[in-house]
Amino acid sequence: MMFLILAAALTMHQPPITKLFLPKTTPRDTSHNYIVIHNDGGNLNYKATRLVLRLRGLSYHYFIARNGKIYQFMDITRIAKHAGVSEWHGLTGWNLFSIAICLQGTSYTDYTKAQYESLTSLVKYINIRYPDSKQKPILGHSDIAVPHGRKDDPSEHFELWRILNDTSNSNR
Repeated sequence: MMFLILAAALTMHQPPITKLFLPKTTPRDTSHNYIVIHNDGGNLNYKATRLVLRLRGLSYHYFIARNGKIYQFMDITRIAKHAGVSEWHGLTGWNLFSIAICLQGTSYTDYTKAQYESLTSLVKYINIRYPDSKQKPILGHSDIAVPHGRKDDPSEHFELWRILNDTSNSNR
């Protein structure tokens, strides 16, 4: 009965997502469900971003276009290769357990209202699917990349408060 209630809640709260899965990869450790925000660095559309990722052997779970459309590149239960060398508060190897969300954009441009709205919906969905994620801070790639300063995304233009107000996740 509890499974049916959870399934109904997930379906009811899942934002519209276009699924573009990569081939099966290694299962992700779902005992830590941190959300890590990136940008694509070039303000590329989802097709170009996906191509660049494939060429580099990298991946994200989700990509949010400037118009707010959400694309799922990988099953959320699988490891996405997005963090590189990474550490935060003693946790290392962030590819193994974190959920990667990429926003279309650069570190020099503002994100759109549609992106924030979609990101808020996606975070709420992840929080329902993985309740522990609600108690964890939402981090940027810049927060976990080693050495510190190696990455600057999602950048100073990213307004974390815009999604925290609606999702009640911990602050950075």
